[in-house]
Amino acid sequence: MSEPRGRPQETAQQWRYRRLRAEWRGIYEAPDLRPFEKKVGDVVAAVLKRAGLNDRLAEETILREWAAMVGDFLAAQSKPTGLRQGVLQVAVLQTAVRYDLERNLKREILNRLQQRFGKTVVRDIRFISG
Repeated sequence: MSEPRGRPQETAQQWRYRRLRAEWRGIYEAPDLRPFEKKVGDVVAAVLKRAGLNDRLAEETILREWAAMVGDFLAAQSKPTGLRQGVLQVAVLQTAVRYDLERNLKREILNRLQQRFGKTVVRDIRFISG
């Protein structure tokens, strides 16, 4: 009975001791499986990463929380349209608001996003007309 590589195996002495206890008690005693246990959060995070859904999950959360992060006026004038490879694209209705966002508020908004989601999730913001 070989186990997958990289996982701890039961030594021969542990196997004999477990078998002896099982015979003495008269019931089967399963091997200790605690080394194989994983937290659900770790498994879900790994599956999301492998499937490439991390960006999509962060994008949905940013869409929901955009108004709270930038305020009601800017939320009415702009809307996040996508998060690709750490760059958040935001469509802005008016060019004057876009100019103000790029020149004056970009760093502040980016800092808020990075504090909330992490620097690896949102690395930059790109404002586009739309």
